[in-house]
Amino acid sequence: MTFKKFVTRVLTAGMAFTMVACSGGGSASTPTPASGGESGGGTSGSETTETTYKTTFTYAVGGEPTYMDPARCGDSVTAEIHNEIWFPLFYLTEDGSVANGDCESYEVSDDGLVYTFHLQPEAKWSDGEPITADQYVFGIKRCIGMGYDDAGYLTMITNYIENAANHVGEDVADMDDVGVKAIDDFTLEITLNGVCPFFVSLLPTQVFAALRPEFATEHDSEWSQDPNNFPTTGAFYLTKIDSASEYIMQKNPNFLWADQVVVETLIAKIMPSMEASQMAFQTGEIDYDTGASSDCVNVPDLKDAVDIWGNINYYMNLQCVSGNEALQNRNVRRAIQLGIDRSAIVTALDAGDVYYELNGFLPVGIPDFEGDFRTNANNDHLLVYTDKDEARRLMEEAGFSETNRLSLEYYYNQNAMHDTISAVIAEQLKDIYIDVTLKTAELRTFFDDRSYGRYDMARNAFSADYMDPWNYLELMAIYNDPEGRTFFGDETYDNMLFESMTMTGEERFAKLHEAEQYAIEEQCWNVPLIGYGSVSLQRPGTTGVINNPQANHIFWFVKCPE
Repeated sequence: MTFKKFVTRVLTAGMAFTMVACSGGGSASTPTPASGGESGGGTSGSETTETTYKTTFTYAVGGEPTYMDPARCGDSVTAEIHNEIWFPLFYLTEDGSVANGDCESYEVSDDGLVYTFHLQPEAKWSDGEPITADQYVFGIKRCIGMGYDDAGYLTMITNYIENAANHVGEDVADMDDVGVKAIDDFTLEITLNGVCPFFVSLLPTQVFAALRPEFATEHDSEWSQDPNNFPTTGAFYLTKIDSASEYIMQKNPNFLWADQVVVETLIAKIMPSMEASQMAFQTGEIDYDTGASSDCVNVPDLKDAVDIWGNINYYMNLQCVSGNEALQNRNVRRAIQLGIDRSAIVTALDAGDVYYELNGFLPVGIPDFEGDFRTNANNDHLLVYTDKDEARRLMEEAGFSETNRLSLEYYYNQNAMHDTISAVIAEQLKDIYIDVTLKTAELRTFFDDRSYGRYDMARNAFSADYMDPWNYLELMAIYNDPEGRTFFGDETYDNMLFESMTMTGEERFAKLHEAEQYAIEEQCWNVPLIGYGSVSLQRPGTTGVINNPQANHIFWFVKCPE
């Protein structure tokens, strides 16, 4: 079933999803950075008038960012820059809820299809130009024109906005029937092709950013590699881009909440090595490490600096469609799931409470109708667990044995965490007649190979873009890869997800649990391994950092003591 057929089905079902007018969190005068606590967000009540804060704040990111074009923001490293320079309609808070950014308020039609967003009339670009509704229209349509290969999150537009999927790769001028229009300078209207109960939760994603045609060239992103070429809408604007070294940003005096931005110069240091970034933190070269090693929890001198947060699943992709024929056998895939002792991975990583065994696809921390989705599922029954006897039986049924062993390749990008996990996987699978060869590549090559199915087994992980189970479950859907690069999945599974969109409340979540069980326990398309929270390092006393479930940060309101 295509998504277009799904939309027809939803509309035929006659389901109405009604929302009252809502302004979410924050306002032009009083934004709502996350409150204090473990993550150091918000403003500490213990501050005194004598406290002085750094006006230059330096943080480390764990790799080379790609394009500064919002349409091209497809990875967490690049997002660590985009979050600072682009001001979204909404942004994610620490608990995964959406807070108002450039959207002051909005309404939804009674049929749940038309969203009307009222923009902040005082919001401006870094060059002083107002941020207007027609710029959002252009930005969204331009992203459609970039196509799926260049705009990694384009499906967040094409899966939901009316007629968007019909114009992928085309010019903006040819998209008159796409469901995005400016009612006036500060009123944006978006029409969906079907009811989506979590649509507003998608809007922090950069593919919905405002852009201006005088600098944002269609079908091209080279303009975004020179900071002299473009203004920005966020709390900071770029003055230097060096993907191998650092990105330097200056405070945007025209930012809507500039009076609450203490930092004048924001520097992102490129540090792919966790060991190097930890050393830089310890020597004072950086103030914040966005992707610290979990080993930090065992370093006494860093105890007060460690922050653990986020909802991340770590799992193994299996190439179920082409390549090694053995992986097209469900019994072999199930044997791999049952043949790995997840507790051995957690023990090997040796990082306290950072990691835990993952017994299904979704990690802990994603809400269910009531309670937690993973906890509720585990209380019903575990989808994956360790049973080496059963794993060997399944392998033998598939024709393998101690004298006829299966050879598979496990593919990953190297760092200390991935090295440790890959070694445990290889050791564990020896027990069930599988010999594993480890293959590594640098990050960009690895991502490209994984996207095109050039692997037997491959490392993967995902952090929430929005706090709904659909965000994780659609990763295994055929419809979610319109380019046809599907190496697992089937129409039965897609139809389960589509059916859930015609439901509300407890019934909808029950269908999503059913879909997870089908994908993981019945079809065994991937191998859940561990769940974990990201580890960061921050100077004691630092406040105002907004850490969200996407496993990245917003530094608009950061205050770091001198």
